[in-house]
Amino acid sequence: MINSEVSLPPEILFHRFFQLEEHGPQRRREYRGKQDLEALNPQVGEFLTVLQASLNESLRLARQDVPEHVEHPPFHLDYIDSTVRNAIAFCFKGFSFIGITIPLIDSLWDSCIRLSSSERIAELLNVGQTPEQIEALHSVCFRIQLFFVVAHEYTHHVHGHVALNTTFFEEIEDSQPTGCLEQQAREVDADGSAAYHVLSHLIDGDEGRNHALRLLGRDREARGIQDEILFSAFVVAVGAFFFARPPLALEEIDVCDLTHPPQTARMNYLMHTAIAWCKHYRPSLETYMTRERFQILMSAAAQAVWGMNGGRDWVAQNEFLRSERGGEYQTKLDELGKEHVQSL
Repeated sequence: MINSEVSLPPEILFHRFFQLEEHGPQRRREYRGKQDLEALNPQVGEFLTVLQASLNESLRLARQDVPEHVEHPPFHLDYIDSTVRNAIAFCFKGFSFIGITIPLIDSLWDSCIRLSSSERIAELLNVGQTPEQIEALHSVCFRIQLFFVVAHEYTHHVHGHVALNTTFFEEIEDSQPTGCLEQQAREVDADGSAAYHVLSHLIDGDEGRNHALRLLGRDREARGIQDEILFSAFVVAVGAFFFARPPLALEEIDVCDLTHPPQTARMNYLMHTAIAWCKHYRPSLETYMTRERFQILMSAAAQAVWGMNGGRDWVAQNEFLRSERGGEYQTKLDELGKEHVQSL
């Protein structure tokens, strides 16, 4: 671990980063600095404060002896007063920062309201539809989505991606043709690592598992049934996270110039890692999550958050990925991804 002598608390340094002249006037208008939680609704501010403390404690206790991790300063997670929905990773003045904008929090919250209110998803997850059960499912899905975002940004730090970026890594703003395949491979790596961390916390970790099962009223079910419910909740929540954003119009841009792979490709790569996790920790879940079951869960998630993405589906993306050009694109991305993993 890098020991850095800093005279200011991370909260102040976090805010000052966004005031730097080098970001330019537009960036400073989009990212205004640290969000004052007291300016929000009191209930929301208190909730976000508790959640921030919990996440920062988890980041503080994260393992430091992982061979594929690079040296990095101590972590600090905070919220950004911003006009865009995004999550970012950057280093500044002796800290590894993870920033989450309030519009992103709002978007996650909204998508999880839609998920938890869906009768179809309640049926698939075998949970009820009383007001208390809807609120419980909302909490579980929101935590899965937020933990996925945080773990994704965490990976950008510990896998050395941040050092390769000139300003900061953005998670949501992925539609601009300002990237390359190497950058996309790093995003795939971050997605896969995030899936691994979330599944370990949700299914294999006592704290995350017990909390979710108590909320869902499934703490007395057989362990195998519990695993299936939790894995299905993971697929639904992460699927909705991607579905809630407008799909990229690949016919209008060169896919190789994007900063992130298309949402369909990201979900496919992410599920490869999820199934690999199951093989190692829960082999029964590999056979449980058939292609048909996966498609049913994804369809339910898409229907639940329909409208948040502008009313557009992934049909065009799927057609592109099945095309000859799409196949060549995926082959190149696979090669770069393997090279990146081998370099860690």
